[in-house]
Amino acid sequence: MSIISVRPTPDLERKIKKLMEFEKTDKSSIVRKALERGLNEELKRLALSLYIERKVSLAKAAEIAEVSIRDMIKLIREKGVSLNITIEDLRKDFEEAMK
Repeated sequence: MSIISVRPTPDLERKIKKLMEFEKTDKSSIVRKALERGLNEELKRLALSLYIERKVSLAKAAEIAEVSIRDMIKLIREKGVSLNITIEDLRKDFEEAMK
């Protein structure tokens, strides 16, 4: 595991301390958990954006977001985006899933 050095703003430091107090855990654990959640959300945001722009297929968007195709469809629906699926898309997604 590599080490990443971060200088939190005073506001972030305050939030970290609050979480440490309530969760009874160390700063590293709090930051690691927050970073993981944030990165997961960023991957979903990126995947959704690429899908909306028709730059990636549904399967590729799910792969980028590191979620199942079912979860990607759920995310797309939650955001009020229509599914852009053609028979060709389904064929490609099926082929990608079989790899």
